[in-house]
Amino acid sequence: MNFKEQYAEAGALLTRRTILKLIAGAPLVATFGFVASPLLRYLKPTMKPGNFFQSADLPKADQSVRFHRLDFPQSWTCVPFLLPIRYVVFNPEGQETRETHGFILVNAKNEIVAYSRICPAPCHADGQHQLLNFSMDTAEIDCIAQSKSPVLYCPCACCLSTFDLNDHGRVIGGAAKRPLRRIDVTREGDYFIVTGPVEPEII
Repeated sequence: MNFKEQYAEAGALLTRRTILKLIAGAPLVATFGFVASPLLRYLKPTMKPGNFFQSADLPKADQSVRFHRLDFPQSWTCVPFLLPIRYVVFNPEGQETRETHGFILVNAKNEIVAYSRICPAPCHADGQHQLLNFSMDTAEIDCIAQSKSPVLYCPCACCLSTFDLNDHGRVIGGAAKRPLRRIDVTREGDYFIVTGPVEPEII
């Protein structure tokens, strides 16, 4: 047998081995698929069976909230609002709408910003949402962290988290471990529209 014949025979043998490996491995791949699909649906209940590439279930505003520029006559004008947010959930409707409490305000740089009023401190993780209050003068409130800037603060005695509105909602005191959750605001002419959360709500 010459070299050319040996090479051809080796190639055929390699091809047969590859086919046999694919046949032997097919049940393993199928088994993994059957196991992976329920596991992924457990981790993400809204995912349809076999739909591994479904887009992320991000919350969206069910409807926007509009404010006119005249609603903010001066720096640190702070206005509360309720924003309905639609979440994808595993129920017959496939979704659920929850109202998010927030504040929209104009800061010292004349920028319109909005924050969630729900205190992010871990001591409220039992589902009892505590709403934050706005204060221009922290000297009037002895129990919270003092600041020269307006703040949002938690009135709960076990928390007293305080957030600096002049520094992107940074935590300056209390039990909270992370800053305020930002809510997106867009401008259309003379109107400012609260359109939805920038980051997911963590409770």
